Amino acid sequence: MTTSVNITKCDNELYVIATTGAGTSEICHITSGYFDPVAYQVKLNSILPAGSYDLTLIGINWGGPAAFSVNVGGKDYTYNNQSAPVGVVWTQTIQVKI
Repeated sequence: MTTSVNITKCDNELYVIATTGAGTSEICHITSGYFDPVAYQVKLNSILPAGSYDLTLIGINWGGPAAFSVNVGGKDYTYNNQSAPVGVVWTQTIQVKI
């Protein structure tokens, strides 16, 4: 059972969205840059009812390097690219249960 999302890198913009057959919920939207550290944690069970979800991570780059690091339920999902293009550079969908 997954209950937490912990974000430690966001260069430049990250969306976390939970989806079911009934619709979507935005869990968070973070913007940051210049390799500044990020420390954001949310417990999914505090904002979503129990059930199964597709949790989608969407990383957007504004130019130059891009880096994202997200831990979901103890598992790390990362993206690092020193010459990433502008726009959506990373997506990851994870099935979670709350």
